[in-house]
Amino acid sequence: MYQLFIEKETSFAPDLEGEYQEIDQAREAAKKAKEADPTIYYEIKETDGHVNNYGELIAMVVERG
Repeated sequence: MYQLFIEKETSFAPDLEGEYQEIDQAREAAKKAKEADPTIYYEIKETDGHVNNYGELIAMVVERG
């Protein structure tokens, strides 16, 4: 599963924009968001559902833009 996070210049932390089964879907959504607002930053993370001792999902960043 891939998660797309969008961060705006005025935001304190990135917001979860959506979760996708395929990385191509996440990239397409990131591209559309970037076209709509070129000042944003995005991050696509991959997760397999495992959690750490605190119950937080373990995710790996696969793409930033």
